[in-house]
Amino acid sequence: MMRMILAMTLLLPVAGCLSVDAEAICDGTRADRTDHAEALAEDGGDKSVVTGARLLKKLDAGCGR
Repeated sequence: MMRMILAMTLLLPVAGCLSVDAEAICDGTRADRTDHAEALAEDGGDKSVVTGARLLKKLDAGCGR
């Protein structure tokens, strides 16, 4: 269940990036996605908020937002 929620959380922001090179976004956010998944599994709290914000910032930049 947690993996499905995590996958949905990570894929939804990328859904708006269809005109952008998805492979580049995946490569550029790989470490941040791993950090965020670990933070969610570890505490689901403050650390997750920080890692999620960092990940979303990069996704938004990659999507030209």
